[in-house]
Amino acid sequence: MTFVIDLRCLQDRQYYERGIGNHARSLIRHAPAGWVGMYDPALPPLPEAEARLAARLSPHGYVPGARVFLNPFPFLPDQSFCARLLTDERVLKAVCVYDFIPFDEPERYLRGQAARLEYLTSLAWLKRYDLFFPISVPTDARLRALFGQIDSVVTGVGLPPFLDALAPATPRHILMVGGDDARKNPEVLLRAHAASAVLRNVPLLITGAYGPETAARMRMITRVELPGRVSDAQMAALYAGALAVVTPSRAEGFSMPVVEACKAGVPSLASDIPPHRALLPEPFLFGVDDDAKLVRLLEDTLTRREEVVAAQAGLATPFSEYAVADKVFLTLRPKHVIAKQPKLAVLTPLPPAHSGVAEHSAALLVELRKLAEVDVFAVAPYPRLAVQDGKYDAVLCVIGNSPLHGKIYDLCLRYGAAALCHDARLLGLATRKGLAEAAEVASGELGRNVSEEEVDRWARDESKREASFLGPLARAARPLIFHAPQPVALCKERFGADALYLPFPMMRQHAAITPFERVTARAKFGIGPDEKLIVSFGFLVPDKGIARALLAFALLRARQPTARLVFAGENGMDLAPLAAQADALGVTLGTGFLSGADYRAWLAAADAGLQLRMGQPGGISAALQDCIGVGLPTVASRDLAENIDAPDYIKRIADDPAPEEIAGALENALLQPRETEKIRTNYCARHTMAAYARQLLSALLKHVVT
Repeated sequence: MTFVIDLRCLQDRQYYERGIGNHARSLIRHAPAGWVGMYDPALPPLPEAEARLAARLSPHGYVPGARVFLNPFPFLPDQSFCARLLTDERVLKAVCVYDFIPFDEPERYLRGQAARLEYLTSLAWLKRYDLFFPISVPTDARLRALFGQIDSVVTGVGLPPFLDALAPATPRHILMVGGDDARKNPEVLLRAHAASAVLRNVPLLITGAYGPETAARMRMITRVELPGRVSDAQMAALYAGALAVVTPSRAEGFSMPVVEACKAGVPSLASDIPPHRALLPEPFLFGVDDDAKLVRLLEDTLTRREEVVAAQAGLATPFSEYAVADKVFLTLRPKHVIAKQPKLAVLTPLPPAHSGVAEHSAALLVELRKLAEVDVFAVAPYPRLAVQDGKYDAVLCVIGNSPLHGKIYDLCLRYGAAALCHDARLLGLATRKGLAEAAEVASGELGRNVSEEEVDRWARDESKREASFLGPLARAARPLIFHAPQPVALCKERFGADALYLPFPMMRQHAAITPFERVTARAKFGIGPDEKLIVSFGFLVPDKGIARALLAFALLRARQPTARLVFAGENGMDLAPLAAQADALGVTLGTGFLSGADYRAWLAAADAGLQLRMGQPGGISAALQDCIGVGLPTVASRDLAENIDAPDYIKRIADDPAPEEIAGALENALLQPRETEKIRTNYCARHTMAAYARQLLSALLKHVVT
């Protein structure tokens, strides 16, 4: 069972201090081993002490295999951050509920349309939970009044550890644990203190962050010490030195000072409101504006203090950390899940987008839909709901090194998903918002300052690139899948992230080239019977080694004057510096976008292929696999060939080859007898898209099954 706890309330100092933060910390200290802590990278850092308690942390709500989700505070801004978990019918969704004070007093706590909308939106999300943990009987009653019949367990709030061993001290003061909120109602205590000659001789301390104007008004009523917000150690000392603790609030969900005082062995007096009536017997309660009764209670308590302490002994027992945690965690049991056909969401570009990734996805979806129910989101802007909807067993974001994938990438980083990454680096994607953002990502990866100028140099010559720009994706994706082993190892080494290697499949199932098809194709492109045609497929971009290929071809032409070189594909770079050299050699620098029929025709017409990649390890080439698929002898960079398990008729050369090496390999390929059919058939059978789809689905669902 994967157990997820929302830790975001501990990232906000407004909630971290006492109250909500105390309850959350108390619970996670006793959570079952192996739980996953969810945090938001956009908020201040999660405190280290609490972060260490989780078995692992998730920067979003996409937690494969989640079966129980506990939210310690459902009224943080942006509850849609939890949408993936809250809409998953397989997940038991439990929530701690404190009060509905803002709902009942909107004129004070929900000023402005934005605040009201945020709160009401959180209320709507609250209806998504299966099990409620109200902290008091009155809160439980309010829940039922708002939502009707619900499944709930009243828990109370765990007492903080600092009360377990108070240092002995001589009682000297009356204590109120307050705060600069009108509902805390210190005025009734201040008036009572001022009205009694007995009480005026006893120091009055009120903790909490009060502004200068409020503090001045309080001191005008009576003599009062205002130590401000205090630490746990200071609070322990204040309790140890208290003659009595007074909690005069007008509204609460639960009242920690009431039971903290009982735990500390200090008389506890409180206002007569429902949460306090649930904690203290009637003789220790006073009206919220009844300072006269409070005077009598305090004077009486000071004269028979030991008797009051004895009467309140044991009232705090139900609120030990262990007792409260047991009420929560012994109740949480995962739902029974009925097996059904997997349902996937896939975010990816598709044809007619001119992208190898789009073509791969189109072929993949044909096979995936034989195995699972698949909803495809292929048009920008991609909907946020696609990655947040819990009805999907898995969400797959398909990502390549191009701004074309930017919106999908952003959704994956923010809300989480599985990611199929087609590239071993994401420099092109990282620079889409400018060099400054890319430099920041690179600096984090390399542990040194990387300038915008350095990133720009890498973009112009990726052989010099030092950063992979995979870090953000490695931290967000569950799982992250590559088509080569090198980025898997890099993610582990640099980011401590586990990624998966899934060998690249055949995107197109090719039949053998027939003699008639070959003759027809060569005639179509005007290739003479004596010419030796070399074709390089794919987008013309700098890392395809085009300049190096031209130098090599010039050497080859000296020995093979009938050789001809064609770069078949669309232009993606400035070819002007190479145009004169290409013209002199009769080289075709780009054919434009190729239809499926024309692509097949160039494969049929060729005598040899050439697929270079001058970047760094981890490259994949669908075009090289197409050459394999038709049995075409091809010269290829070793990295490309090894990463797709290329057969022997693919001639491997160095990843940074000299022109002489390229020319020699091409000459051998042109002279090699074309006896590749048996090897070609075996390769195609071992690298089918159908087998790949099964492996991919298994990888996705493996992260879903508990």
